[in-house]
Amino acid sequence: MEKHDLAEYVRILARGKNASRHMTLEEAHYTMSNMLKGNYHPEQLGAIFMLMRVLEEDSQEIAGFAKAINEYLPDTLEADLIWASYAGKRRQPFWSLLSALLLSEMGYKILFHGSLSHTEGRVYLHEVFDQFGLPQLKSAEEFAQHNLAYLPCSAINPNLQDWLLLKSVLGVRSPINTVLKTVSPDHIPSVQGIFHPNYRALHCDAAQQLGHDALVIKGEGGEFEVNPERKCIAQYCFNGEQGEISIANDQSLFEDKPGDPSPQHLLDFWRGELTSRYASQAVLKTAALALCAIEKNSDFDSALKRCEQAWQQRDTKRL
Repeated sequence: MEKHDLAEYVRILARGKNASRHMTLEEAHYTMSNMLKGNYHPEQLGAIFMLMRVLEEDSQEIAGFAKAINEYLPDTLEADLIWASYAGKRRQPFWSLLSALLLSEMGYKILFHGSLSHTEGRVYLHEVFDQFGLPQLKSAEEFAQHNLAYLPCSAINPNLQDWLLLKSVLGVRSPINTVLKTVSPDHIPSVQGIFHPNYRALHCDAAQQLGHDALVIKGEGGEFEVNPERKCIAQYCFNGEQGEISIANDQSLFEDKPGDPSPQHLLDFWRGELTSRYASQAVLKTAALALCAIEKNSDFDSALKRCEQAWQQRDTKRL
C-alpha cells in the first residue's frame, strides 16, 4: 500500500515520549490544507487531533491550521472586525450581540462566524440571529451587502462543522475548537472568547506569528463577552506587540441579571423595556473592548465613553 501524504505528519506527533514533537507552522499548514481538501483517512484525522490534544497544541500548530482555513475566505472580504462565536450561552443571553449591534450603529462592519448548535442546553448565536431576522450568510462574499451578519463555519468549509461534532465520538474537545476561534483574514482584527485563561496567551501568540491583530478574553460562557461579576483581563496582539487591558469590575453579584439565556431579554433591554445594571455593563464593556480591537488601541476608558454615548443615541426600534 502506497504511503499516504499525511503519514509523516502523524508520525511527527506519534513517535513516542522522547521523539515526538509539535508541528511547525509550515507542517501544520500543510496538514490542515490537505484535510480541508478531504485528502485524509478518518484514522489520520482522529490521530492528529488527539495526539495534539495529548501534547497540548502550541501556537505554531494553531497558527498553521488557522492559516489554511483563512485561505478559504476571500481576499476581498471587507470588515472592521471578525467576531468568533463557538461556545454558545447557557446562563446569560448573548449580550455581546447587542455590543456588536451598537458598534454597527457607530459605523463599523462586524462579521460573526461560528458553529451551528452542537451541545444540548446551550443557545447558539445563529439561533438568536434567526429569532431577530438578522442576516445569516451562505458565503463570505455575501457580507458586502451588510454591516452585521453571521457566517456559519460550514460556509467557510463544510468539514469544519463536522469536525466540531467529533467530541461525541472522541469524548473530548479537539484542537479544532481552539483553531476556529482564531480564524480571521490577515487584514481584519478579531476578538475571541475562551473558557480557560491559559489559552489567552496561546491565541495571542498564534496571532503574532501570523501577523494578525487580535484581542482575547476569558468570556462569559466562553464567548467574547465581559462578565461584570469577574475581573476581566484582555490580552491583545496589536501591530505585532502584545499587552493586556485589565478591567476591575467592582461588583461581585448583580441581583438584576436575567437567569436564563432567552433572546427576549436582549430585545427588551435594547428597546429600554428592561433595566439591568448587569446587562448594561456586559454590553458596554464588551463593545468597548471590541472597539479597542477595531482601532488596535488599548485605551479602554476612552472607548467605553464613546460606547456609552452611542448607547444613548441608539435606534431602539432596530430590533
